[in-house]
Amino acid sequence: MRLTLFFCYLWVALVTGQLPPDIEKCEAGDSTCIAETVTRILRLHPKGLASIGLDALDSIGFENVIVSRIEPDGSATLDLRFHNLTVRGFADSTVAEAKGFEAELPRVLEIGGWIPLLKLEGFYEMHGSLLSMPIQGKGQAQVEIKECRFRCKVRAMEQFREDGKRYVEIAKVKCLLDVQGMHLNFKNLFNNPELSDAMNDVANAKWLDIWHTLRKGITSAVDQLVESILKRVADKLSYDDFYRN
Repeated sequence: MRLTLFFCYLWVALVTGQLPPDIEKCEAGDSTCIAETVTRILRLHPKGLASIGLDALDSIGFENVIVSRIEPDGSATLDLRFHNLTVRGFADSTVAEAKGFEAELPRVLEIGGWIPLLKLEGFYEMHGSLLSMPIQGKGQAQVEIKECRFRCKVRAMEQFREDGKRYVEIAKVKCLLDVQGMHLNFKNLFNNPELSDAMNDVANAKWLDIWHTLRKGITSAVDQLVESILKRVADKLSYDDFYRN
């Protein structure tokens, strides 16, 4: 009987989208509680939480990520893309601010916080110039972004469904990032191990200049990542069920 009740509860949770008992619900408008609750979800469920549509955050894969592209009449001097990319570290995010989560859904929600360490790994291809020096190569790469502070604005629209509840339709996500450090390791630059090591050393010594060069592309990738995460959760978990009755 208990096993039957358990599977009934699990089925209802998966279909309707419910927060599990270990996650505290907040009053609408309680920004502190909401920020703490989102952080708690990330800490307790790094492998994801199917009942609310949350996929695993400890390792997230992408295909064909363009970080920088040389375009006619553009300012970019570097073509850099990852054919495949794995991002680790989002599960360690701390959400410090959550604005706009009121009983009446506003058009814009804001989420702010920090990530201690973001790790990006994948197969890259690059050519152009970096730090005013010609550069080219393809192979494996690792990028570590330290103390990444983020502030994301989420454009949202209210949607009523047949179950009589309100859901959030995510229209657009735009984030601002600020980092305290970055370490790069691009293998096989110039098809020469010694030149590759030397170029990585120069890039790491001037990491802030590199960050300014790559920030737009990395931020765009984060925008897409956050948007995809929020869309899946918002499609599963109603806005009404997120709050305490």
